[in-house]
Amino acid sequence: MPRLTYIVAGTLLCALSWPGYASDSGADQADACWRKAFLAGDADAEAACYAPDAVLWPPGGPMAMGNKAIHDSYAKFFAEHTVTNVELKRMGSKTMGADSIGWGTYSITYTPKAGGAATTDTGRYTEVVKRIGGHWMYTVDHASADPAAKPAAKP
Repeated sequence: MPRLTYIVAGTLLCALSWPGYASDSGADQADACWRKAFLAGDADAEAACYAPDAVLWPPGGPMAMGNKAIHDSYAKFFAEHTVTNVELKRMGSKTMGADSIGWGTYSITYTPKAGGAATTDTGRYTEVVKRIGGHWMYTVDHASADPAAKPAAKP
């Protein structure tokens, strides 16, 4: 009987270590790539987090389709700003085989390189991620800024 216990335990251990059962979702792994590159202000590393035919909708900016356009979008932002903090708060994710989706909220603090005070933007995001060549890469990345606060009603 002990031999059967070892076989079952070994099989379970192998099954749980299979990538489809990893504790981090594909979206979490893509977010880790994105966050590291964003904090470093590295457009090349940022573009490497995206599939060649990915679509990026940055908050307040135009859509970027394809790796070159995504790279250029980040390069423009990094040329104008120094990023000092990034927080992603995952609200949910689901990984199904080689596809993963995720959604949550973000907070990004940056300072204009031309001078001025630091700004913190907040908003929400939705992402579609695919496992390509052993790496989780964004295929769709859509972020939008929180709506402006409504003015207080006059008494």
